[in-house]
Amino acid sequence: MTTGEPIAIVVIGARFPGASGARELWDLVCGKVDAVTAQPPADRFDARALYDPAPRKSGHVVSLDGGFLADNEGFAPGDYAVTERENATLDPQHRLLLQCARDALADAGLTRTAGQDIGVFMGQSTGEHWDRLHGTTTTDMYAIATSAARSMASGRISYAWDLRGPCATVDAACSSGTLAVHLACQSLRIGECDTALAGGVSLVLDTRHTVGYSAAGMLSPSGRCRFGHEDADGFVRSDGAGVLVLKRLSRAQADGDTVYALILGSAQASKGRTAKAIIAPSIEGYLNVITRACAVAGVSPDRIAYVEAHGNAAPAGDRIELHAIGTAIGVHRPPGRPCLVGCVKTNIGHPEAAGGIAGLIKAALAVRNRTVPASLHSEHPTSRIDWTGLGIAPVPHTASWPDDGPAVAGVSTYGLSGTFVHILVGQPPNR
Repeated sequence: MTTGEPIAIVVIGARFPGASGARELWDLVCGKVDAVTAQPPADRFDARALYDPAPRKSGHVVSLDGGFLADNEGFAPGDYAVTERENATLDPQHRLLLQCARDALADAGLTRTAGQDIGVFMGQSTGEHWDRLHGTTTTDMYAIATSAARSMASGRISYAWDLRGPCATVDAACSSGTLAVHLACQSLRIGECDTALAGGVSLVLDTRHTVGYSAAGMLSPSGRCRFGHEDADGFVRSDGAGVLVLKRLSRAQADGDTVYALILGSAQASKGRTAKAIIAPSIEGYLNVITRACAVAGVSPDRIAYVEAHGNAAPAGDRIELHAIGTAIGVHRPPGRPCLVGCVKTNIGHPEAAGGIAGLIKAALAVRNRTVPASLHSEHPTSRIDWTGLGIAPVPHTASWPDDGPAVAGVSTYGLSGTFVHILVGQPPNR
């Protein structure tokens, strides 16, 4: 069943390692830039005492590398209806989202927002700021609301600009941002709002989660996300935030907006108990959500020339995801034209709740520019799958769009709580 009218992406606000906007992110991926470093901002933490190259060692980290943003020292609380008392314990993730939202609203020309039915849907999964502050501040409602409540990720945006549409914060782990976009599209289609802001945020503010990921064998000892690589060994954590302004296509055209790309359809689904562990993905889960997204969008799998993968570079996870992409899409592609598969995490690390937003921005700009950017570390693809038989291929070099018709790409995410999201993006009209 199709959902009818596409959703237009009319503005993209972004802050990711090495990129302070969508254009810079596009230049970064096209330029094959590696934005992962071993230097977090000095006032966050010093993990050097925790470093130990021995794998899975409790209380230690196997790598110091990550993708980091400079801390937002220029934040002016009064510009966002934040009091000085609230700002004293305000989660830096919420500051970052407020700044991205401000840029997005300004770029969209939405200067008179008070009282309008503009929706806000944001994804946030971690609360490391509260972990850091716990025990150092008085636990009153202001401390809880400004530091611990994820609901404020969306609530503060609606409050700052007096937006009266739907407002929700989503936590589906690494699918948080893409699930926020999916819910925003549904809200637009049923008329709850005419404009929606949707996105996600994540900042690495503390070492406790990193220590846990390292002990579980999920963190990369080599310090890089080498998705689909023969020697993939896990992910590195990173910062990031992205906010999209979305409208129904007809509304965007009536308003004279620039349309970066179209969201043709999307789907979300849980894997249920199709995997051996609650945090593990499954082929069935991926196949289910990709098939649903194609049905919702009215897009046949053979039209999908590129998939921006979840790609957290765990060998077993990569194998499952690549096999599912090949089964659902690749085998349906025309002979000699495999579905290309890449991942922005190879450039910037894994920004967790914002990771899918980074991938969606990359895919949106890819269909707009009819160009597939290279993925780093693609020169030695894993031998654990049959790439040719599955009709898929890595992207070691930036390439022109492989199909002649309107460009269509898929964006795949998986959250360790079991939630899959798949979004299909298409080339904008008259592009």
